[in-house]
Amino acid sequence: MPENLKNKKQQALELLKIHYGFSSFRPGQERAIDNVLNGKSTVVVMPTGGGKSLCYQLPALVLDGVTVVVSPLIALMKDQVDSLEQAGIPATFVNSSITPAETNDRLEKVKNGFFKLLYIAPERFYNREFMEALARVKVSLFAVDEAHCISAWGHDFRPSYLKLRDAIKYLGNPTTLALTATATPEVRDDIVKQLNLKDPKMVVTGFSRPNLQFGAIRATDARKPQFVLDAISAVPDEAGVIYVGTRTRVDELLRILLENDIEAVSYHAGMDSADRKWVQDNFMSGKAKVIVATNAFGLGIDKQDIRFVIHYDMPGTIEAYYQEAGRAGRDGKPSFCLLLSSPRDRYLREFFIKGDNPPPDMVLEIYEILANYHFGDARGKDPDTVLITYSELKGMLSEDAPEMAVGTAVKILEREGYIARSREKNGNAYLKLASDFETAVNSLGRRAKTQREVLAKLYDRFKDDLADGRDVNIEEVSGILDVKKESLMRLIRKLSDSGHVEYRPPFKGTEIKILKRMEKRKVSIDFSAMREKLKRAYDKLDMMENYVYHLGCRQKYILDYFKDSEAKPCGKCDNCLAGGGYNKKTPRPAPKEYL
Repeated sequence: MPENLKNKKQQALELLKIHYGFSSFRPGQERAIDNVLNGKSTVVVMPTGGGKSLCYQLPALVLDGVTVVVSPLIALMKDQVDSLEQAGIPATFVNSSITPAETNDRLEKVKNGFFKLLYIAPERFYNREFMEALARVKVSLFAVDEAHCISAWGHDFRPSYLKLRDAIKYLGNPTTLALTATATPEVRDDIVKQLNLKDPKMVVTGFSRPNLQFGAIRATDARKPQFVLDAISAVPDEAGVIYVGTRTRVDELLRILLENDIEAVSYHAGMDSADRKWVQDNFMSGKAKVIVATNAFGLGIDKQDIRFVIHYDMPGTIEAYYQEAGRAGRDGKPSFCLLLSSPRDRYLREFFIKGDNPPPDMVLEIYEILANYHFGDARGKDPDTVLITYSELKGMLSEDAPEMAVGTAVKILEREGYIARSREKNGNAYLKLASDFETAVNSLGRRAKTQREVLAKLYDRFKDDLADGRDVNIEEVSGILDVKKESLMRLIRKLSDSGHVEYRPPFKGTEIKILKRMEKRKVSIDFSAMREKLKRAYDKLDMMENYVYHLGCRQKYILDYFKDSEAKPCGKCDNCLAGGGYNKKTPRPAPKEYL
């Protein structure tokens, strides 16, 4: 080992103890860190809870410059940065939750060496000004978390990840570290291809989680709640996650749990950020023992003592299932993973597959609609800009289609360079006083004292703007006036209903820029690849469904799927204990030893 690398390695070991309290590495961590310190780009595949984040956090402290961490977990970046700061590691993040001024300030501090880690959402690389600012910073390591998101063959493909190859090149090709918990050999190869990694090292520690006990039950929807209640009653004081396929079913199951005196909370993407944070904090602190959630919950959640993960509905892929189930038992203690499945689950998954794989004719028709959109609408900004909702697009199609499929078609057109979606949120409403101030005040009535006071404040501060009519950010206005946003909105709606105010709410659709105009028949998209992706989605669903009906060892079935050469019967899943997947040469464990 070269002397320089040896010194860096020794420094990393010392920092491991100082900041993390560990004296040795977990399997795979040392190899990955050695590669990074030696300037070798690396793909790391470790099971959930295997310690992937240390593979870039520790080198970040040793290397010069800054480590950029690309993560899709915008809602959790602050929590991750707070945890690092508590460990004495200088880190920050840049995403849409902070103002442009704060973004510039943080980038300036990164440039001046105040921070060693910078967390960034992949969408940020669409912003040219941000890229130019980042290029002035010395980036020593470019870490891509949840790297399977870059592969169209993976279970969670995100088009924004395709920008990362250009970003790496633009930043001078720093050492790149791609990390994931769930990647088949095919997906690993695609990660290397999409990031354009040259002779990368591969660190795959295996997928086995020997402390997890797997089981599956085929059950009707009517019987599923009782199976959940029975499973929870077996470990009444332990924490667990129940994954449910839709938001509606989340609410239904939560009601059942609460009616049975189980301390439970719910989580899904439709909740606002404050509610999601409250739920997450209550679960992480142990105030709520059980969380009922869609797959929006889990990434980046580092709760070590989750004793069970129940899937109320069958997931769409083995990758998604194993990643979610793997959130149980991260402390290494025995935990169980139960999958409930009914015939209806297959139909739900097929609905999602169709939404994620629109037919070529629909993609072309949506392009034609956008390219020939009528720009007489007052919302239109210029001939190449379209402001439209997916619901409106859906209504213009010749055949009915899921709104999800419309959104996917738009993403495909963007990926192929025909359109571009704005990354800036349009949060402005239009407001204009349609009568004189005194008439508007009197219309509120003498008893509406609070509303009269709010209107007076509004008129006093924005008199000219109200007279001319302006786009305004309601949240900013409420802050300037020092009144609650809800109070301001109640006033505006009341005045709008009575005709004293002209009000148009913020546009909640998508701003689309037309980059290429041509006849539909000349649009060049690789539809054969799209058809292959659709076929693979159904193949993955078949593999997931086969898991439910499988009579052999369940964990071995999963490990074989990932082509883990160390796969062997676990000895404790429901099938092994029943004798179906059991290796007779291995002593049968006593059931009481497992949850």
